[in-house]
Amino acid sequence: MQELQTRYAAEPRVVLAANPRNLGFGKGMNAALAALGRYGYTGPVLLINNDAQVQQGMRLALEAQLTHTSTPMLIAPRLMQDGQEQGWLYYQPWLALVTKRPVWGSFAYLSGCCLLVQRPDNTQPLFDESFFMYGEDVELSWRMRRQGGQLVLLDRSYLHHDGLASSGHASAAYEQYLVQSHWLLAGKLGANAFSATLMRVSRIPSLLARACLRSWRYRSWVPLRAILKII
Repeated sequence: MQELQTRYAAEPRVVLAANPRNLGFGKGMNAALAALGRYGYTGPVLLINNDAQVQQGMRLALEAQLTHTSTPMLIAPRLMQDGQEQGWLYYQPWLALVTKRPVWGSFAYLSGCCLLVQRPDNTQPLFDESFFMYGEDVELSWRMRRQGGQLVLLDRSYLHHDGLASSGHASAAYEQYLVQSHWLLAGKLGANAFSATLMRVSRIPSLLARACLRSWRYRSWVPLRAILKII
């Protein structure tokens, strides 16, 4: 932070929102948006991960999709990850499954690694701060639609994304945050306390199966320990 403050001290366009500790993705983004809102900026905001590399033309392609109305919008580019193009993702809430094609009961969402956000007030929280990392983009897409907002995906990729740069394969942090996000999502997506409980119960087999597979693949007990701590 000190290096950034020194480097951009004479640049009025750069605003640094310092925090005394790691707030997590959603809360950190909300803090940055609040700092921007305090400057009176009400236009669209581009949120992008530090492990993403932008290709030329992305900004213009994103801006071309703006409606310039008060309707909240999330606009995202297709991205290249692990050598494959990724567009819409789909979340099956009863089984906690993320797929690249729709399955029964799933809904589409946009990856949070790069989002152009249009909304009337930037000072208000955008992400649900219950999530430390992972899952907040699923909840945001679901909530945005329920509140009458729009989700738009560009027709080509403009971004290369290193999906696990922040946490690593089968690391304790990755496994813990991912399992916690699926558990939290049941409480957010359930219509009431009963359906949320039922949703948590129904996703236990798939989460256990996933943990067993990852423990075998990476020859590590970390994925299984992460799920057992939650359930």
